[in-house]
Amino acid sequence: MSPAASSKQNKNRFNRALLLLLPLLALGQSAPLQAQTLHLINEYPATSVTAAADLQFADNVRQLSAALPANALTIVTEQEAQNPFKGSAQVSALSEGKVEMATLFAGIAGASDPFFLLSSLPFTVGSFDDASALANCAQPAVEQHLRKLNAHLLYVTPWPPSGIWSATPVADLAALQALRIRTYDDNSRAVFAQVGAHSENLPFSAVPPKLAAGELNAVLSSGDGGAGNRLWDQLGNFSAISYAIPLSYTVVNQDVWQQLKPEQQAVLSEAAKRTADASWGKIKDRIEANYSRMREHKMTLNLAPAQEIQDSLRKAAASQVAAWQQKAGAAEIVAQCLKHVAQ
Repeated sequence: MSPAASSKQNKNRFNRALLLLLPLLALGQSAPLQAQTLHLINEYPATSVTAAADLQFADNVRQLSAALPANALTIVTEQEAQNPFKGSAQVSALSEGKVEMATLFAGIAGASDPFFLLSSLPFTVGSFDDASALANCAQPAVEQHLRKLNAHLLYVTPWPPSGIWSATPVADLAALQALRIRTYDDNSRAVFAQVGAHSENLPFSAVPPKLAAGELNAVLSSGDGGAGNRLWDQLGNFSAISYAIPLSYTVVNQDVWQQLKPEQQAVLSEAAKRTADASWGKIKDRIEANYSRMREHKMTLNLAPAQEIQDSLRKAAASQVAAWQQKAGAAEIVAQCLKHVAQ
């Protein structure tokens, strides 16, 4: 056989093989995803309450997937430095399918949709029971707003109450006004600006270099978030103003969710429920655990800030909450859900 004839025969064989493969390739594109790995990003360290919940979720999925050997799911958590996306880039990465799953702090999600700032409204809830009642009441609306981000809600994780980490004690109103403070959403930025402080809305990943450069001398964060990021290395004081009990939302890309088989969806849902139940059940213990760690690192804790500080912040908060309700178009849901909190 001549080289030309041999080449033509090989080409014909390739074309026939390709024709046989095309239906299989098309079927593979439309078929539900089977055994696979899903990546879950979170910009907080593994010791933080939300990243710890993610690790527990991954373990729950592993255990539940044991019954689905052909369709098992593995969750790989990418936390803090391992997470390639920071701040609001996490939202777009999830929405666009660059990553399958994400744990989004409410303040980060609020940059895309102000409705998500509901959980971090200043001085709105006074206990974890109140925070849980608000979260449960608002969940249908939260799920609706998440769909606009191409996301499906898996579970909610509460943070301990937000306080002020500072380089010097916040003993009076003058000290409060002298803060150059990192805040975590538009509402908190506006509240601290109204009382006379210099405030910036920043993701936690942006905090360390600004502290090192002296551009910040304070951070609004829970004892949990600050401890996880070792803020005591530069900020030796904590004022427990109980600003808010914000939430983080762990979500899966909606397209990924729809491609999963029903039994895979069931595994994720059950793992999420177990994770949420454990997170809410353990959260009260985190406060004292955080305070103990802070004291071990020679921090000064002010658990009863001066009344003039509280009054000033609450006055600013009231006007900011009203402004947020108008911007988010959420007056009705707030009124409805705050009735649940009051009960």
